[in-house]
Amino acid sequence: MYALIKPLMVLFLLHASFAKASILDELIVFRGAEVVDVSDDRNIQQHLIVLGALEKINHELEPERSTFLVGKKSTRTYYLPIARKTGDVEQFYGLQLADIGTLVFSCTGRTCGSSSYWANKILNQAILYGPEQFQRYGIYELPDGAGYVSFYASQRATRKIYVQIEAFTAVSDQIDK
Repeated sequence: MYALIKPLMVLFLLHASFAKASILDELIVFRGAEVVDVSDDRNIQQHLIVLGALEKINHELEPERSTFLVGKKSTRTYYLPIARKTGDVEQFYGLQLADIGTLVFSCTGRTCGSSSYWANKILNQAILYGPEQFQRYGIYELPDGAGYVSFYASQRATRKIYVQIEAFTAVSDQIDK
C-alpha cells in the first residue's frame, strides 16, 4: 500500500507546483482583455528591475534608478479593446498590485521617457510602443523581499491600448545599481 501512496504524493506535489505558475494568475484581468503573450520562465536568471524614469547618460538611455534581481520572471501581455484611457488601466491594475505590494515607482506620459525604449529594450514587446503621452508604468515591491510586480500600459497611434504585467520572483539577494 505504501508503494502506491508515495508515487501519488509525488504527482500531487508536482501538480500543485505547476498549477499556479505565477502571482499574475491571481490578478483579475481587465474586462474584455485579449491575450497577446504569456511567458513563465522556468530558469533562474538575472533581471533588470526599473525603479526610475529613463534618462540619457553618455548618449545612452538608462533608468535613473534600477536594481538587478536573480530569480524567475512571468509576463502577461494583453490587448484591451474595451479600454479607452491608459489611466483607467493604471487604476485597475494599480489597485490590485497595491493590495499585494508597496509602490516603489510610477510614472505617467513623457516623465517615463522613451516609449520605444520601454517597448523594445526593457519589455521586449514592440506592440507596446506608442506616443509617450499615453504610457503608464508602476512597480510594486512584494513583502519580505520576495520580488516585484509591475505593469506598463500604452496606447498606440491607432488608439489600441495594451498592458504588460510582469512578476519577478526573487531567489537570491539583489544588487542595486
